[in-house]
Amino acid sequence: MDQCRRWPLNVADVLRSMADAVITVDPAIKVTSMNAAAEAMFEITEGEALGKSCADVVRSEVWHRNCPCKATWERGECIVNFNVHIERQDGGRLPVSMSTSLLKNATGERIGVVLSIRDISHVLRLLHELDRRDQEIARKEEKLRTLLQRRERLGQIIGRSSRMQEIFDLVQVVAKSDVTVLIQGESGTGKELIASTIHALGPRRGGPFIKVSCAALPETLLESELFGHVRGAFTGAIKDKPGRFELAHKGTIFLDEVGEMTPSIQVKLLGVLQDREFERVGGTRTIKVDVRVIAATNRDLQKAVQEGRFREDLFYRLNVVPIMLSPLRERKEDIPLLLNCILEKLLAKVKCEPLNVSPEAMSLLMEYDWPGNVRELENALEYALVRRAGDTLLPQSLPPWIKIEGQLVDGPREPLKDVVRERERTEIVKRLTECQGKVSVVARALGVGRTTLWRKMKSYQIPKQ
Repeated sequence: MDQCRRWPLNVADVLRSMADAVITVDPAIKVTSMNAAAEAMFEITEGEALGKSCADVVRSEVWHRNCPCKATWERGECIVNFNVHIERQDGGRLPVSMSTSLLKNATGERIGVVLSIRDISHVLRLLHELDRRDQEIARKEEKLRTLLQRRERLGQIIGRSSRMQEIFDLVQVVAKSDVTVLIQGESGTGKELIASTIHALGPRRGGPFIKVSCAALPETLLESELFGHVRGAFTGAIKDKPGRFELAHKGTIFLDEVGEMTPSIQVKLLGVLQDREFERVGGTRTIKVDVRVIAATNRDLQKAVQEGRFREDLFYRLNVVPIMLSPLRERKEDIPLLLNCILEKLLAKVKCEPLNVSPEAMSLLMEYDWPGNVRELENALEYALVRRAGDTLLPQSLPPWIKIEGQLVDGPREPLKDVVRERERTEIVKRLTECQGKVSVVARALGVGRTTLWRKMKSYQIPKQ
């Protein structure tokens, strides 16, 4: 068997071939040799470096404070992977990792120190890139967690859309204080739910929550409802009666449809908001109350101020913290969640088994613009429950006015009288939704008698709201 040959090695050739920079110094820490990699790293030839101080060649601030080569010579201890920056002639800084060990001759006598230096800039770049990727992954994971952890309910408020998440956050912040809130939004968007949730989450939750509909009463009765009256103040005032502000003491009063107030009531309300005191109708005694005020309207109060129909000073008193509710057509992603919650409530009322909603019916519900918002959705589902066939809500179960705008139905065209009836029915449903089911208010708005409106509702199978 052939014996392995041992080739003679030249140490200079080994050092010259190394990728790491290598420098040797004597006991005085003067350079005695350096390889080609060291010449390239420190931008100096071996001939220029010989006899120079190690610190003058390496050019790192660490060498002036605590030279690793000197420490190794004095203590006899190796230093491994000591990370520092060296100064380049172009002003840049190069990150390197250094190691030192004692240099001994053939008899084991110490004759100097060996310093090896490795460029770690590419390693740091890789670590930086990995760190950047980790941060990006962490951000994406956090975003995903946020999406998965989106609240779907706050009190009785329901929604998972980004706009509803903002409303949830705002309601929770506002609820902690007694600040006056103005809730604005179209009819049926849930303004009363927002107000009751603010009350329920706040420090006044142990007190009363009193609601006043400013659109349902004429001016004389509204004043009495708000501030109360004394016996004999007007015809029919047979005894003293406290107003809603008194009843809301230590609690919250919710002024719904505040945009419908007459100018004289606006003046009196302004005084109450400023001083939290008032007099009953026909009375002389000043009554002080501790009450939080939350107002709501489906009107554009800023436009009403510009047109002179609403007092500017009252607007700013009410609009301390505005909450603007988006219509359902602008947050249709909430429809499936709302549908499930409404169906669950309706089915529990009639003690019915759970129902399915066909894809075709769901498509119609998602495409419809819902001018009456959530309240109209509730009415439509209640209608569909009556018209359902079996355990599934089909398109034909839905009210006839819920259809995709512009959609044409194949087959014979409807007679003119049927078209008129359908439009009349749609208008009645719309007005009932806007007026919260108040038949007398809708009758006046449509210019018909209350009895006539009841007859038409019965004819068109419009359920009482």
